[in-house]
Amino acid sequence: MSLDAATATTTQVISKLAATFARFGVPEELVSDNGPQFTSAEFGRFSREFDFVHTTSSPHYAQSNGHAERAVQIAKGILKQSNPLLTLMVYRSTPNASTGFSPAELLMGRKIRTTLPTLSTNLDPSWPDREEMRSSDATAKLKQAFYYNRRNGVRDLPPLDSGDRVLMKLDNERQWTTPGTVLGNCSTPRSYAVVTPEGGCYRRNRRHVLQVPGAPTNPAADTSPEDPTPVQSSDVTPSSAGESPTNTGTVTVTRSGRVIKPPPKLDL
Repeated sequence: MSLDAATATTTQVISKLAATFARFGVPEELVSDNGPQFTSAEFGRFSREFDFVHTTSSPHYAQSNGHAERAVQIAKGILKQSNPLLTLMVYRSTPNASTGFSPAELLMGRKIRTTLPTLSTNLDPSWPDREEMRSSDATAKLKQAFYYNRRNGVRDLPPLDSGDRVLMKLDNERQWTTPGTVLGNCSTPRSYAVVTPEGGCYRRNRRHVLQVPGAPTNPAADTSPEDPTPVQSSDVTPSSAGESPTNTGTVTVTRSGRVIKPPPKLDL
């Protein structure tokens, strides 16, 4: 399926998808970005007619649509080769590190014949074990997520509730300057609908939303601490009758109330 994403219309996208569904069947779920071709009412009717769930990724957050981004990266690498078709055949016949099976095996239930010598018995149809494949894929993804989170210091942000005051910004913006109010969660994880004072409604990933903390309950207590009372030397008494005070001058006290004790000097 080849279309120009910048100029493709909803009708063209539906036509290509219908042809793909006729060849391989209708998927249970289709994941896309938020292009106008996929968010239109016409595409919504198409998804209901063909009975599949349409899920969109978070706007301005390509990482939430990792499968598509990885597919684009692989396709670009194939097109850079001197013989793209031969490279494509090699890719389709190479077992994936996560699943343990090649794309051809997962699609057709058999290995495809390539330019490499192989036994004819290796080309016999044999469907992969789905449970084994899914378990291997899940284990690989958990391992990748663990090392990525540890390397980048990833942590889960606290969830937001309806009515929370927030500030918004995108990854290419430097400051949190756009105020808004959370309307509620969207259908996808970590995605929220936010309305601005001007009335605009935006869908943003949790990464692009900063919760505004509430005002302190007693601001005066936080901004106006009591001044410490100076301590005179007459208030300081020796710990025992046989000891004499080490400092007969005025004791210096910091703003926080800590008494500054000068270091003892050697009496030479």
